[in-house]
Amino acid sequence: MIPTKPFDSFKWRWLSVQPTESLLEPPVFLGVLRAFAQFENHPPSDPALLRALAVVQRETQTRVKLVRTPERNLVRNSGQYWKGTGLLNPHRGEIELTNLGRKVASGAVTQGEFAAIMVQQTVLPNPNTYPPNEIEKWRQANLEIKPLMLILQIIDLLGMRYGKRQAYITPNELMRVTIPLSGIGADLPTHTRSLRRHRRGNLDIRQWPDCMPGANDKRMAREFLLFLAHYGLCTVEEGDASAYDRKFYLSELFDTDAIQPRTDASIFDDMADTDEIVSSVRDTGLPSIIERQRTTASIISRPRQAQFRQEILVAYERRCLLTGECIQEVLEAAHIVPVKHGGDDISANGICLRVDIHRLFDSGNIRIEPNGRLRCSESVEASGNYGPLPRRVPIPGFVNRNNLEWRIKYY
Repeated sequence: MIPTKPFDSFKWRWLSVQPTESLLEPPVFLGVLRAFAQFENHPPSDPALLRALAVVQRETQTRVKLVRTPERNLVRNSGQYWKGTGLLNPHRGEIELTNLGRKVASGAVTQGEFAAIMVQQTVLPNPNTYPPNEIEKWRQANLEIKPLMLILQIIDLLGMRYGKRQAYITPNELMRVTIPLSGIGADLPTHTRSLRRHRRGNLDIRQWPDCMPGANDKRMAREFLLFLAHYGLCTVEEGDASAYDRKFYLSELFDTDAIQPRTDASIFDDMADTDEIVSSVRDTGLPSIIERQRTTASIISRPRQAQFRQEILVAYERRCLLTGECIQEVLEAAHIVPVKHGGDDISANGICLRVDIHRLFDSGNIRIEPNGRLRCSESVEASGNYGPLPRRVPIPGFVNRNNLEWRIKYY
């Protein structure tokens, strides 16, 4: 079966037609969102906002130029990154976050929960970034695709059927095999069989349509995989392979039927109940899956973790900072600034936490301000198990409070 394009301009485009891939990195993405939250109802050209973005650029050490001219500001040039993810109102000339945007900016919705919402809610054509004439083409073709969910389902089924070593997809496979098949509404078995045959050299795709012919189309397609990697759903194979041949693996295989949306409400509907959407994604367990994947990848990448734990236990006199727990078997060392974002394995960048508190801290469900005040997510606030947690804790003098400030702003 040779797939055909459902219409002449069919391709996968999620956010910007001129991708700036580093904007999807969580510290940059969330740092900018929180800067926007400070300046709601201000114009995007407000000098104070530009100064705040300069701080984000400096403190995240991003190579992306966040501060541009008032006329060619970040919202005008790249605002689709926050509009297309349902966090920024696309219809205003001033900065206005959506209800979901405010929840993510405040930490009431964690990184993992946000990523889960994106998996379940991201749809093509994206109503916040596609022009009306393109949306009409998709409608006439009776075509709608949830690309992030489809990618995860394909990788997972590959692993289930052919072994965990096959639980991956590359950007080139996505563009050459998956996207053309998605245009004809192929089912999951067809997707996985086709990828398997392609990898074994038994599938001739020379006559298949090129669904990503433009100069930036490859980068647009790769952004779907980069999002999954940035937010812990996939790990990227290291090595000498080109950017488009690198394998994006699932760290953990799981039943993707369990992550199906449990509501028809959409974050792109101005009248939708944000609380209903957030609650439904929590019920699927997808945020927990994301956090397990991210924790697994993080542990593998930290060879000094045992030594770091010992140093932190000594520094904190073998007590959890939040609960006072002193049973060593359940005490762990938490990094304030994660290692992958430049954090050091030293006591100034560590906190001794009980294992469950550590998981909540790493997932953003519990956050600690430089003055010791705790911020808790909606999930923690609603739980009966964590009511006794203190609202403020004493921060030891050896802790670098700038690290706590960084985590509040960018994690």
